[in-house]
Amino acid sequence: MMKINFNKFVGLFAVGYSLFAALPAYAALVPGCRGASCTPCNFLQLISNIVMFLVRDVTAPLAGLLFLVGGIMMISAGGDETRYKEGKDIFKNTAIGVLIVLSSWVIVNTLITTFGVSVEGFVPGNWWSVKCR
Repeated sequence: MMKINFNKFVGLFAVGYSLFAALPAYAALVPGCRGASCTPCNFLQLISNIVMFLVRDVTAPLAGLLFLVGGIMMISAGGDETRYKEGKDIFKNTAIGVLIVLSSWVIVNTLITTFGVSVEGFVPGNWWSVKCR
């Protein structure tokens, strides 16, 4: 029988609820695209919008929460080396995860803007946003 840790359950519930609460704001992932009127440029816009959602609305709050948890663990260690090391590991792993997510964001958006120029309807602008005519 699997034993469920209460803190992990509450944490997963909070993350799931925050993602569910953010869904109505992103109901229209590709504005102006309905059925047959969708173009390849709209597909690039969809990819960009999904990546921006994950970077801005999921990664940033989750990283902030993990940095807070790691800091609290380090401060409240009270001389306990294992607890201090766990907090330090949370800090290090969160920083590495944020760097991986931001690197993937840069790579995806650079590829979109590089190859998007050949797509009909693509409007060049800021490299982090995709606009279609």
